[in-house]
Amino acid sequence: MFRWLFLAVPMLALAATPDFRLERTPVIGGAELLTVFATVPDQLEQIPLLSVLRDTLGDTDPANDRLRYIWTLTSASPSLLQRAAGAVPFFYFRPNLGKNEDKTPKPVIDLGDTSSGVWNSLAQQIIQVAAVDSTGALIRASTRRYRANLKDRQRVHLMESLAVVSQLEDVPEILQSFSEAELLEIQARMNLAGQTLGGLVTDRKLSEAYFKQRTTIQETRGHNWELLRQRAEANGLYFEPMGLGTSPTHAMLWIAREDTAEPEHAFNSKFLGISNPYNDARIRDWNGITVTREGRDLIPLALYGLDYPKVPLLLVDFRNTYAPKRREMLARATTDVVTGLIGYSKWGNWPYMAGSFLWNFTITRRGSATNGQQRLRAYSEVRRWLALDHDLSPDLRRDLQERLEVLGVNPLEESVSDEMRVAQRQYAALLKNAADPDGLAAQLRNDRADELTVYKHKPAARVGLALARVATLGIYKHREPEQGPAMNAVLDVNRRTGREARPNPNVAGN
Repeated sequence: MFRWLFLAVPMLALAATPDFRLERTPVIGGAELLTVFATVPDQLEQIPLLSVLRDTLGDTDPANDRLRYIWTLTSASPSLLQRAAGAVPFFYFRPNLGKNEDKTPKPVIDLGDTSSGVWNSLAQQIIQVAAVDSTGALIRASTRRYRANLKDRQRVHLMESLAVVSQLEDVPEILQSFSEAELLEIQARMNLAGQTLGGLVTDRKLSEAYFKQRTTIQETRGHNWELLRQRAEANGLYFEPMGLGTSPTHAMLWIAREDTAEPEHAFNSKFLGISNPYNDARIRDWNGITVTREGRDLIPLALYGLDYPKVPLLLVDFRNTYAPKRREMLARATTDVVTGLIGYSKWGNWPYMAGSFLWNFTITRRGSATNGQQRLRAYSEVRRWLALDHDLSPDLRRDLQERLEVLGVNPLEESVSDEMRVAQRQYAALLKNAADPDGLAAQLRNDRADELTVYKHKPAARVGLALARVATLGIYKHREPEQGPAMNAVLDVNRRTGREARPNPNVAGN
């Protein structure tokens, strides 16, 4: 117990939050761009992290406002070479193949039309199974790997932005610009976007989904926090929780250099995923980063994510930096072989589905991390935490960032070291698009027209209009007679009427 209390003092620092500020930029046509900036360690100026487009219909009354797009500014669209590398099966590296830093960024989510992402994903999956998979193993493996990399890239951006938004609830300047309902909507939609049918959740169910997800995360963190603390205490190690805000998202395990003189010390690696440090020559001869507290020289052993279900997720093994990456590469290679080369799928091969379920159930009970989406979430959170936490020592931050660079297995992702430069240039490109009458303003007009169609036509009629557009190869596109101020007036009435369906931040459980 003493060794846990020895490093419990830094928990007081978890109440601190990064230094955020908000910048407003008007958009032609009656909207505003809200961009969150943050002070980043070792940077002279604040960095733009994400932008949100709010459609105000050109007035100052928040009752008819609607949030639209969210952009993750720390990432640029993949270059052609990056996309080519992303389609190569069994290529799990992140080479420097150029970036489209000055190209107008694409939003990571459209809050006004979350269902379209679901239907697009399902349509791509149907085309993959019905048309592409039968063309041969090479094309099947390439297209499946590219789609998986593209989806993982989107999830990383969603989780990185979500990690920022979750820190804004206690920032007064942010609360003056975003209502509690809007912050709830953003967080809930970003969480749901990572789920297969999450985009179909209605506004009336959004609060319930948000609080259910938040409760699950808090319970998971508490469980993993206590499990890791107990394992550290039983093995004579030092446990240190870390993270932004008041709820720790990560934890470090340390060993005192003086304890390495006990090679016969008992050690149980269950749920830890690391080898015995007491009889390890690498620890006895350690010349890497250390910290000194109360006269003890502490050597880092591992960094864990606390949001992974059931067990803490090993993110960094200081003695074996490539071990987590090898496990991730093995999981991806298995998927590429089974679904890409062989052509099995869980829904098309019931014996494979049953065997896969049984295998995952067995190894999960033994503490293995089999949930790829949750692994991506933990990876995204630690990237954003390291970029924003001012309490970490510069040496430890650089060491962790270098080791996390090794974990990159997606050719479509950016390097951590490039994110800050990319963010500045992507923000400049977004501002240029916002000032262009044929840019963001034109997209806003189209979105309002589509929104009006939803208000005036029932689902069956909208399906018919969509089929007519597809049948004419896009030549026909339905437009409502109301345009300009008349359209805005109709939208104003409908938005006010539907406002009661928005997330209610005051429901029980908040």
